[in-house]
Amino acid sequence: MLLNFSFTGENSTGSQAFTLTKEVKFKTCKLKDIKYTITGEDLFEQIAKSTANDGQTGISGAGVTIPSPLALHMDFLDTKDCITYSLKDGTGAGESVSTVDNITGMIPIGCADVPLQEQYYQTLKNNVSHSYPYTLIRNRPQTWAVGKVLTFTLYYRDVRTDGLIKQWALMSGLTDAFNDTCSIDITLELE
Repeated sequence: MLLNFSFTGENSTGSQAFTLTKEVKFKTCKLKDIKYTITGEDLFEQIAKSTANDGQTGISGAGVTIPSPLALHMDFLDTKDCITYSLKDGTGAGESVSTVDNITGMIPIGCADVPLQEQYYQTLKNNVSHSYPYTLIRNRPQTWAVGKVLTFTLYYRDVRTDGLIKQWALMSGLTDAFNDTCSIDITLELE
């Protein structure tokens, strides 16, 4: 059985809840496919070649455009299914760059789209790969009743802070990251 979910920035702030209209029983849940268009000025940063310690010796012109990493959080997953092991960025009170920031139910899905005129865009698109289908729940009998709510939430990492790639953060319309030009389509396969 395939379940398809779709939402856009026109009616969402980066998180969307869906209610099941029929009961489903399964043992394995796979993320069959994700298609997205997620772009916005807060999701990429152009770094000039002359930036100190940028590690870009040999790159000519304006430098390189760094796109924000993206991730999808699924509230129906638990620690037996999926955990993204991550670290804080060290900017919060009492934090260091070694402070744990693990998030249950979240998987990275790729990088934000950057404007077509950016030189790095085509190289990035040619090098991003996904291993779909991706098994989320393996051989654990499940019953999702009528009315169960599945919530999908988008995360991103801010790349616009000089010299720092921030920790995972909720994407929202407040950051202009998930706006009315953005959309995401998710397909789950239940077996």
